[in-house]
Amino acid sequence: MTQRTVKTELVKNLHDWVARWPKATNLGFDPETREPTIYSATPDRTRVSSIPWKREADTLTVLQQPSRFSAAAVEAATRRYTRIREQHAQLRAAGEESLRVAEAAVLEAWRQYRAAPATIRSTLRRDILSAEAILNDVQVAQANKAREIMTVEDPEERVILLRVKAGIYIPPMPVGRRGISLVAGAEKSEEAAST
Repeated sequence: MTQRTVKTELVKNLHDWVARWPKATNLGFDPETREPTIYSATPDRTRVSSIPWKREADTLTVLQQPSRFSAAAVEAATRRYTRIREQHAQLRAAGEESLRVAEAAVLEAWRQYRAAPATIRSTLRRDILSAEAILNDVQVAQANKAREIMTVEDPEERVILLRVKAGIYIPPMPVGRRGISLVAGAEKSEEAAST
């Protein structure tokens, strides 16, 4: 593999840098920032330019430790968190009434079953199963599509799951929507300050 230098004007973005990096002697990582850097072809190897990393932060981390981040990052994280929580509240409010109706139907089916004489209880069991199936359908329809709903078909697995007493953690924000761009947040705050 022959070592060569690259003309600095040919390296404009990270894609250009990566395409030439292993073979070029004047491309490397900045020792302090670890950013992809273009050096001069001279023996003193002075820094010509660098390509800043696209920096991101976790929304919840920024909101938990706002003093560690810029005001623009805190503002961007607050906006994102507020928007997602509002979306969740709207979905919950829209589905609450149908969920209440389905739950009331299950409770009513059980009430009728318990109040009925033993001779007709077997026919009322179908009403209970039907009401529970409708409630389950409503819950599945309202579930977040990004989350996996586990169904257990094997009765032995069901017994094992019941013994484990597993808990479910529902994060306050979907993991895929938690990242915010610190660079974009800083640019927006600079634009607002200049206008």
